[in-house]
Amino acid sequence: MSAGDRFTPGPTHRQIVFLTGSGISARTGLGTFRGPDGLWALEPETEEAMHADLLPGSLPQLWRVWGRMARTARDHGPTPGHRAIARLGASVITQNIDGLHQAAGSEMVAELHGSALRAVCLEARCSWTAVLDPGGGPHPEDHGVPSTCPRCGAPTRPDVVLFDEQLPQDALELAMRRAQRADLFVAVGTSGVVFPSAQLAPLAASHGATTVLIDIAPPVGSSALFDHVIAEDAHEVLPDWERRLHHVGGTSFLDPFLG
Repeated sequence: MSAGDRFTPGPTHRQIVFLTGSGISARTGLGTFRGPDGLWALEPETEEAMHADLLPGSLPQLWRVWGRMARTARDHGPTPGHRAIARLGASVITQNIDGLHQAAGSEMVAELHGSALRAVCLEARCSWTAVLDPGGGPHPEDHGVPSTCPRCGAPTRPDVVLFDEQLPQDALELAMRRAQRADLFVAVGTSGVVFPSAQLAPLAASHGATTVLIDIAPPVGSSALFDHVIAEDAHEVLPDWERRLHHVGGTSFLDPFLG
């Protein structure tokens, strides 16, 4: 499909909302989680440690894994896709924990799975939180935070949603409100079929939004779930959308990953 033939937002699309997954960050070296080349397949012991019922014994592994990812994200920075989304001024609902949308300049980001750039208290009733300085070791101190909560004395942990844990209610409610208000809902780097995120595109569509999936290898059956499926690289599609909507030519100097 040529750039001229694919779907492109127009001036009537004033409430653009993006749902993003690990695919948009893969170019930084973070990779994806599912599939034969995903983290869970390559490091099954890491997937095993991601179950909430293994806490607190799994904390060293969690600090090592999420600290590594946070450091990789910080060192590489946002991709062209992240930057284009930010320049479009769109709202973002992300399944990612890497903070790259905020680093690109997006101001409206709902983080469904938390953030590897924050630490929280293991005690759910405690509201302590702190920003990390990502390192590479298995201890909180390796990432610039104390091992015990300064408020209640419980262990500290990365602020990342584990298997069998509930998504943050405030982030999920914010995501649903944004989906309802969208006139264009775009899923990038995610199949959009894993609940509860899977309900967002149909929710947006039920409120009148056009729905689009951008994925270089779309899952089978995607065309039944989205109005438009663009089987191309989001790092090429999204900067093109931005140029067309803003009526500018060439490649932005902010896109160092292109080429």
